[in-house]
Amino acid sequence: MTALDGLSRQLRDLPRSERPYDLIEAMAAFHTPGVGIALIENGAISQTRYEGVRELGHSAPVTETTQFQSGSISKSVAAACVLRLVALGMLDLDESVNDRLRSWHVPPNSTWQPRVTLRQLLSHTAGLTVHGFLGYPAGMIVPNPPEVLDGKGNSPAVRVTTLPGLQFSYSGGGYIVAQQLLCDVTGRDFPSLAAELVLEPAGMSRSTFVQPQPESIEGAFASGHLWGPVPVTGRWHTYPEMAAAGLWSTPEDLARFFLALRGSWVGEPGALLPRELAIDMFRPHASNRPYGLGVQLAESGAPASIGHGGADEGFNNTATLYLESGQGAVIMTNSDGGAGLIHSFLLPALADACEWPRSRPGDETEATRPSLDLAGRYATRGDFAVEFRIETRGNELELTIDGQPPVRLLPKPNGIWQSDHLHLDVTFKVDDDDGPMMRLHQDAMYTVDIEAWRV
Repeated sequence: MTALDGLSRQLRDLPRSERPYDLIEAMAAFHTPGVGIALIENGAISQTRYEGVRELGHSAPVTETTQFQSGSISKSVAAACVLRLVALGMLDLDESVNDRLRSWHVPPNSTWQPRVTLRQLLSHTAGLTVHGFLGYPAGMIVPNPPEVLDGKGNSPAVRVTTLPGLQFSYSGGGYIVAQQLLCDVTGRDFPSLAAELVLEPAGMSRSTFVQPQPESIEGAFASGHLWGPVPVTGRWHTYPEMAAAGLWSTPEDLARFFLALRGSWVGEPGALLPRELAIDMFRPHASNRPYGLGVQLAESGAPASIGHGGADEGFNNTATLYLESGQGAVIMTNSDGGAGLIHSFLLPALADACEWPRSRPGDETEATRPSLDLAGRYATRGDFAVEFRIETRGNELELTIDGQPPVRLLPKPNGIWQSDHLHLDVTFKVDDDDGPMMRLHQDAMYTVDIEAWRV
């Protein structure tokens, strides 16, 4: 029995009251018609599994040839394109992008002209706006990238609103600037350039940045599904924001890509990138978030890993690769509900079945261990007050807010408590004057951290 078979079988060995689902049941519970999984072990793709259908109401199954929209995993591939040109001496990570842009320029803020670099664009430290993009439904006029950057599509204009180089602030808009720079410098369209620089060298034969897809090959692509599941009108959206969200790919192709990055990091002959650039790609570039150049990194103290999540309209995906052990997985789904399937079911099951690296007991600080001192009622201050309750549950915490089921919080390094269902991190501290307080951080558009004090 393989680890991926075990996603069903090992759970079936437990009493139903003690197991949430097998994979097929979980797909139904999370409204996900199709899923593809590529498992990585010892630095190579070891197993794959494909379940479900490409489109609800149709019989065509998801197979190894089925391509999904990758969402923000596109950023990792786009960053590798930039680094390939850096290796060739055609680009410099630390020069002003306005020096090389031709079709569009980062505009001044009144009389102040910000200086933005490729390093900042790739690490989300350029201070630029627009977190993500909606895509364009079938039949809607699709703007070109300079029009997107100037807010002439269905997203706001991309502008510098915070000091560049100071902190991580996720900006898909920054990747459109990088996309335009690549095209301006090379005189090439982005899909063909990306194919030459990364997709073909990495062996990604079933991947493309072409937007929209030609009707003649639509059969190779999964359809997106909203929660319900309800098929996306026109099957999927078109993304002119290719570097940020436009890659079509398969789990195996993306696994090959991240393995190619790891091969660069270990210095394999003929690797995709020079080792020094891979090392630069895999180091944090801001103090407030472990993010490299186009790749998400492990929290401080956790086993070193690279990867990225990705969501387009009707699609949810993730990629994780542990650098030392060469273990990980790429999971792609054709549903908005795929996020729950991935983070609440698949990743925990795979981590247990494959014994993925975990933080060592010595990596946990006192702040990450459950303590009765953390339990109690907490409330925000100000005109709009929200009350929370924290309770200890063994080695975990449980957060409750009125009207919602309890949220489980798991201990992570550096005093962070993290939900396995939501993009939610919680930290605690004790103020000499005000007593215990907690800070809730949610990774979403237009949010600020929430502070609450024990009452």
